[in-house]
Amino acid sequence: MYCYRIAGITLRSYYELPSFESFVCGAEDADVTLEGTDDLPETGEDRFTGPFAHRRITDGWFFHMPGNERQGLFASGDYARLRLLGMQGSVVSGVAEQFVRIALECALVRRGYVTLHSSAIVIDGEAYAFTGPSGIGKSTRADAWMDTFKAERISGDRPLIRVSPPEAYGVPWDGKEKCFRNVHFPLKVIFDVRRSDTVYIRAMSFSQRRKQLLRQCFLPMWDTETAAAQMANIMKLAAGPQILRIFCGKTEEDARMLREAFRKGRILKEEPDMKAKPGFVLRNVMNEHILMPTGDNVGVFKGAVLLNNVAAMVWEKLQNPVSKDDLLRAVLDRFDVEEAVASADLDRLLRDMMEKGMIVDD
Repeated sequence: MYCYRIAGITLRSYYELPSFESFVCGAEDADVTLEGTDDLPETGEDRFTGPFAHRRITDGWFFHMPGNERQGLFASGDYARLRLLGMQGSVVSGVAEQFVRIALECALVRRGYVTLHSSAIVIDGEAYAFTGPSGIGKSTRADAWMDTFKAERISGDRPLIRVSPPEAYGVPWDGKEKCFRNVHFPLKVIFDVRRSDTVYIRAMSFSQRRKQLLRQCFLPMWDTETAAAQMANIMKLAAGPQILRIFCGKTEEDARMLREAFRKGRILKEEPDMKAKPGFVLRNVMNEHILMPTGDNVGVFKGAVLLNNVAAMVWEKLQNPVSKDDLLRAVLDRFDVEEAVASADLDRLLRDMMEKGMIVDD
């Protein structure tokens, strides 16, 4: 028998989970149990979450790989009882471990925790979480802070955030860093990362915070009750700790400038966001920037849209929510143009894109 403590829950398992080694605890009353079973699942309709299939059964859920019903995980409706089907041996790994993780995340949702897609570090006993879309550079920004300020990593990809009081927790699941640390620290701030040639910080409205958390937090949409609990967690988190949008590069100098701006409260006021609509692909063809419609947009545009260098850069920035003021800053950083001229040109470009249905207010 193995016992593991992950943030607010204790797991008692009949199987060893190697990634959970740092989370071993003494025998305690279990919030969640994990055992084996030979029972086959009830027939029913499968739905899909990423590569996994899930099926509603009488007393909960059955998770499995598509086309394979002889291996999987049964989870009770409250995720307190987990049963592995088709286990070979006494060690849980691979896909089976991922099923266990999903169930534990759902159990933690019900206890006021969210899994935030972010890279979390600790400096002087306080946690900083860098979040943002995949590929935006959150890990490289966190790494720059680690190198510059001798910070330590809490989790490289999916830390748990307790909503109240706000704290960041290490977890026994992670991304490429494979950081499985059993630690937790008060949450100082969540940084929403944006790439920029200059360093500055912008405040975010409650609506912007909530939308960003919805994009970056684990949300079990197959289970309406648990999803509703997660929505409540996200609303509380959006209203609670500081969540700020940061604009910077990935160097140590950027890290120093950013931390200094944060410590001194040099934070710009919030601005409304806009975002590119899906259904367009930007390609560089023989040094020409060509925006090509896809899907339903093909019939609307009846051809490609040619963009100059400025418009192409603006379009790339619009792939993530961004304000007009931040677009103007990016243009001025990149191109040698007077601010008044750049502002007028940007207004015309955005108005034209809006009229053509290429961008929307976010």
